[in-house]
Amino acid sequence: MNSVLEYRSCPNCGKDDFTVLFESNITDGDFQKGIETVYMLPGGKYGRHVRCRNCHLVYVNPIEGNGKINGDYSQRKSNDASIIRTSRLRAAKSQVQLIRKYGSGTNLLDVGCGEGFFLFDASKMGYIVRGVELSQDAAEYARREFSLDVEAKSFEEVEFPESYFDVVTLWQVLEHVPYPLIILKKVHRILKPGGVVAVATPNFGGILAKTLRKRWWNIRELHINQFTADTLKNMLGSAGFEDMDTVCYKEHISLPMLVIPILRYLKICERLEALICPNSEWGKITKVKSQNAKVKITNQKSKILLFSFLSLISFPYPSRLDNCNMIAVKPQNGDRNCNS
Repeated sequence: MNSVLEYRSCPNCGKDDFTVLFESNITDGDFQKGIETVYMLPGGKYGRHVRCRNCHLVYVNPIEGNGKINGDYSQRKSNDASIIRTSRLRAAKSQVQLIRKYGSGTNLLDVGCGEGFFLFDASKMGYIVRGVELSQDAAEYARREFSLDVEAKSFEEVEFPESYFDVVTLWQVLEHVPYPLIILKKVHRILKPGGVVAVATPNFGGILAKTLRKRWWNIRELHINQFTADTLKNMLGSAGFEDMDTVCYKEHISLPMLVIPILRYLKICERLEALICPNSEWGKITKVKSQNAKVKITNQKSKILLFSFLSLISFPYPSRLDNCNMIAVKPQNGDRNCNS
């Protein structure tokens, strides 16, 4: 059964005039696999990337339609949360220190909060935190492990009062959503005048993206928008924000998350993948039927323990190396060039 495809105009300016950068290599079989883990490593699959001739935003066109994207994300699992926990908590500390420089208010919302690593650190620093996360499994992890207030819905579904939050953060969110400008306009509406939004997204204009091109690890099936500093600034302005600052914080990457993409780039990962991450999932326990039709669990526990141990090793790097990071402010006098 073929996946239903949705052709879209530019998510920023609405124009339908583009050039094709490269074609998709996704098959119908790939569409049927869905998303099983939250931080699945890139597997070399990507949609057709086009560049808008008007505003120069790069985006995937077409995308899966009929709510397939949201449906996949709501069902994705947090099997690998322990693998990225150490590195994400370390990065969260730098992110919190960054946003504290731009505003004194403490009422904070994290959109697409995942397992809640950033919110947990923000709460320790005195912020009154709330999160929205589409993945049911990730939201439950945040509630269970950190006792956080996280709603397991899409951001579009949740109603918030106008001019309510001092800070709204979107860490690695805008590249995943079909209509990011709609998201930013809603963020603008629920922020107090003078409130700040913090955005991080992969940098399509960065040196790594330009060097690796289609082999760049952020060219992947889950990423349907690709921003540069200019196109991100343009979209924030379209949503009504001003005073956009390009910022940098200390990001961290765990050893497995660093090594596996490199091995894939070198085309030698396949031989190791069966040993290290069976069935292309972190720590998946493979089920094998015995002769008497009973299901047995194979011995993957040692591999899970190995990954958990290696993930305690993480490396800091400046976030600007691979990301666009911006802080923007909602004007004190309310809307500016923002058409809801």
